[in-house]
This record gives sequence, C-alpha cells and structure tokens, in this order.
Amino acid sequence: MDLRSGRHGALYSLIWSIKSMETTILGLSFSTRMLGLAVFKSNTLIDYSLKLHKEMWSPQKRDLVLASLASCIKHYTITDIALSIPDEHQQTKAFKELQEAIEGFARNHDMQVTLYTAKEVYQRFGSPVKRTRNALMTRLVLLFPELSLYFEREKVNRNKYYVKLFEAIAVAAYHSQEK
Repeated sequence: MDLRSGRHGALYSLIWSIKSMETTILGLSFSTRMLGLAVFKSNTLIDYSLKLHKEMWSPQKRDLVLASLASCIKHYTITDIALSIPDEHQQTKAFKELQEAIEGFARNHDMQVTLYTAKEVYQRFGSPVKRTRNALMTRLVLLFPELSLYFEREKVNRNKYYVKLFEAIAVAAYHSQEK
C-alpha cells in the first residue's frame, strides 16, 4: 500500500509538514574579530563552532563573515537567527555595520532575527548570584557536557578565546526555550 495516497496520505502529509516546519536556530555571538555559532534543532544542540578573523575591519571581512553564515544556513536549513548583542557602550561602528549586514542577510533569506542582550543571556544561564563569563560557561557545561574540553582550555587561556562560542550556544538555547 502506498502511504502517500488515500487516508494514509493525509497523515503522511501532516507529518511531513510538521517536520518541515521544525525550527532550526542559529545562535550568534560576534565581534568584528570572533564569530561564535551554535545550531539548535528541536531543543537539541547539533553543532557549534568558532571562527576567528584576524584581519582589520573592511567590507571584505564583512563579506567573509556573511559567507560563513551562508554556508551554515544552507547546510542546516536555518529558520531563525538569535543574536547576542553587547551593551550599547561596547558596540563599535564596525560592530553595528556587521550587525546590520547580518540582519539584512537574514531578511533577504526570509529568516526571523531575534536580538537578546548579553545581560539577558547571562541572567538566564549564569549564576543567579554572580553573572560572570565563568558562571555562564560552568552552567552550560552542566547542560552540554561535550563543552567541557573548551571550558578547561578557556580556564588556562591568558586571552579569552572560547567566550563567543559559549555565548552563541547560550543565546541559541535561550531562543530555543522561548519558542
């Protein structure tokens, strides 16, 4: 019996449409130098990465960041983007330019963009007493044990390297919970 026809066809179509409507979230925490990415689907962390762009800020660097996003969006069929945004006084002109480019890119690809302040993200996943990077990373390691290696490396790093990765995971998890 062909499941796509008759009475079973309606059920098959319903299941297919529900699966195709699943939300896939790309969490981003970025600066003009670092880009943390995290992908959540069905409240599950399925991928994460950190990209470092050492060059000086330029339109070419902006295009390089957008190309990184395009490949991730195509590979995972992203439906929503969650951005972690620092406080206003920490945003440079180049940061704002990159944020506008990411939001424009998302609009052009019919994706919803939601902005979360870093304070919101740290309040959700950090310690209720002390909202620090270390508290955020500690809490995320409890939720996602696969991050423990990056947390251990970060503790010994003189220059903080993995913070944007953890922030991206946190903002994607936050957005996933809000959905």
